[in-house]
Amino acid sequence: DGHGVDVVCEMSGHPIAMNQGFKMVTNGGRVSILSLPVRPVEIDVTNDIVFKGITVQGITGRKMFETWRQVSGLLQSGQVDVEPMITHHFPLEDFEKGFELMIEGKCGKVVLHP
Repeated sequence: DGHGVDVVCEMSGHPIAMNQGFKMVTNGGRVSILSLPVRPVEIDVTNDIVFKGITVQGITGRKMFETWRQVSGLLQSGQVDVEPMITHHFPLEDFEKGFELMIEGKCGKVVLHP
């Protein structure tokens, strides 16, 4: 209803994506950061965290296997459709094309097929 999303899981580490995540989370929502940005990221703490009353959680991987099982269950149940996020498919040997697209910021998720 235009109020934002309850949970954002930021996995890219890209400053634009991180800012988009903080802008789209609803009041009282949660942002979980699983990425490792390669440079400092500027966030509007006042408007996007404090005034929204959100929770920001850094995830280091200690629950990685539990999370994988949960996500696997969601995908198998059909409750989550990841297809809209996947913008490119490449054979594994063409992985460099996928990395070029990511570095240039010209893709969503890239899937490499063995």
